[in-house]
Amino acid sequence: MSFKYRRQMLAAVEALDLGKYEEADGLLSAVIDEKGEPVEALIHRAFCRLRSSRLDLALEDASRAVELRPENGVFWMIRGEVFLEMGNPVAAFESLEKACTFEADNGRALYQRGRALLKLNRRLDAADSIERALQFERDYVLAQEMTH
Repeated sequence: MSFKYRRQMLAAVEALDLGKYEEADGLLSAVIDEKGEPVEALIHRAFCRLRSSRLDLALEDASRAVELRPENGVFWMIRGEVFLEMGNPVAAFESLEKACTFEADNGRALYQRGRALLKLNRRLDAADSIERALQFERDYVLAQEMTH
């Protein structure tokens, strides 16, 4: 990994952390254009686009990242979160279930899977998933519950 690439990725992640989604998107797009779809840049850009409600573009990036690394649970999780925001709980559940298969201790994926299950009226399964999420990511789950 080149120094320039690392510097660009660090700058993009910093912009993401600060909520500067347009800036982060531009930095990540430059990396992708230059490097030919490095998967880390794709998934960061998918997350950035999810946060800025550019859902069709977020789904494209997350789906491409999943194609490139189908064994990565985080990539499936981001894809599932995009589907949730798009109002597609079936596709969201499928992606989040895959994420939980690869990362059984990912509290965020478990929580989001619980949200998808709620939208599918599978309340008991949702409760189980959210309860498991609390075991791994209590602060994340509580923060999410406060905003929903």
